Parts: sequence; C-alpha cells; structure tokens
Amino acid sequence: MTGATHHLTRYLRTLILAKRSTLCVSADVTSAAEMLSLAHAVGPSIVVFKTHADIHAGWDADPQHGTGAQLAAIARRHRFLIFEDRKFADIGFTAQLQYAAGDYRIVEWAHITNAHVVSGPDMVRALSLTAAAWTERQPEGDAEREPCPAVDIEPPPAERALLLLAQMSSADNLLDAKYTAACASIARRFQGFVMGFIALGPLDAAPGDDFVVMTPGCALPPHESLDQSEFPGGDALGQQYVTPQELMSRGCDVIIVGTGICNAADPVAKAEQYRKAAWDAYRERLSV
Repeated sequence: MTGATHHLTRYLRTLILAKRSTLCVSADVTSAAEMLSLAHAVGPSIVVFKTHADIHAGWDADPQHGTGAQLAAIARRHRFLIFEDRKFADIGFTAQLQYAAGDYRIVEWAHITNAHVVSGPDMVRALSLTAAAWTERQPEGDAEREPCPAVDIEPPPAERALLLLAQMSSADNLLDAKYTAACASIARRFQGFVMGFIALGPLDAAPGDDFVVMTPGCALPPHESLDQSEFPGGDALGQQYVTPQELMSRGCDVIIVGTGICNAADPVAKAEQYRKAAWDAYRERLSV
C-alpha cells in the first residue's frame, strides 16, 4: 500500500489545529493511579499521552472498568490519543500476544503503539493483523461520542496505528543510517498500519510519503523553565535534550516530554508552557 495517509494521522493533525498543541506527555510515573491523575490534569494541553503500562504499578486488568478503560475514558473526555510505548521487537507470534493478551491487552485501549524492526517486517505485519482483527470487531458507530467541553471535535476513528523506532535521542545508540532507511522502507510497505516514526526529524523521502514524526528528548532551557526541573543538555543516563523550538524547526510533528513535566512542581502549568513554546515554533515554521 503506497501513497495513503493513515486515518489517525489525519485525526492527529485535526487535533493539533483544534487544540493548538503539538505536545505529547510521557507518563514517567510508577503507579497507575499517578498515571491516570496526570492524564486528566494535562489532558487539555496535549494531543498524545504516552504510557509505559509495565511500569505503572497497580494496573487493573479488568477490560470494562480497569486502568486501560479508565484512561480511554479520560482520552475521550479531553480529546487526545493514547500511545503505549511498548517497543515491540520479538517475532510476530509473540508480538501479537504481547499486543492483545495478558494483563495489558494494549490493542483495546491504545490508539498507537511502537516497535523496533530488528526482527524484520513480518512482526509489523503480525501486529497489523491483530489491530485489523480488533477494529473489525468494533460495532459500527461505537465511538462513545460524549461531548468535549473544550474542543469541538469528534472522537478518533477505531483504527490502531504503529510508530517505528527509526532514530533515538540517547547517546551512542546503534540505530545507524542503514537501520533508519530500513525502517522507512518497512513503513512504506505497511502504510495502512504504520502512521510514522519515533525519529529526530522528518523521514518522508519518497513520493506519497505522509508520515508523522514524534520526537523524544525535548526540554526547555533551564533559564526559561518555570521551575528548572529539566536536565540541561542531557541526563546522567545518556539521554540528550533539545528545545521545543529546535525540534519544531527540524520539521517534527509532535514533541515528547516526560520528566520536565512529570517532575515539575505544577505539571499543569508546565505542560502549558511546553505546549505554548512548541505551538509558537510550529506556527513560525508554517509561516516561513
């Protein structure tokens, strides 16, 4: 499949304009209760909320009323997409089980997840089959269209999507140019499921490419921060940070911020600061 734009890509772009935001908050917290509280608090400022289900202690696996269902309800209320940072990397059969089974059943509540491609394109195909099977089981028009008081926009489509980890922001990572090119090639083969990349800049290079780029390693300069909770330049574990303005100027679509918001004295105010900084830079890029 070539030259197609994923339905969630279109929806994300609508969200970006409606909410005047290109912000994804990464829930770098260690309990499900904290994660849900954070999602509700920053929901008005974000277009994507990134989870790490396996570090959120106390995860309730109940499919109707558990943690995933509660997060999905918060996402509908505030109109944002849920991105589970699972980083699939196994063979296709195992990845399918990790996606749809166990306590987390990621496919049921996460609009987006992600994967390395070290095991080859068949793992991406396997995940796409699982996502398609789940989508086909959803009743027609079952979008739970509860009103969103702040944003006049419909809930997202039922389709699921994948981001490929094409580049990383950590020092000395092994994702070289050859690997990145392979990611882009695999993405083009599965454009009905792959909506884009985790990368440091745009990877659209072929006719028909229309991929989203979400970029981690984003931090405000300490002198601009409300509370200086960021790590200037990088942290002690190899993460390297770039400002929202720099990422937007590169052509990234969504900035991912974790500790700079989660560690803040006032995460709501901090999320708004990041939202505004990135949005202003995004508007400037579009006006050039």
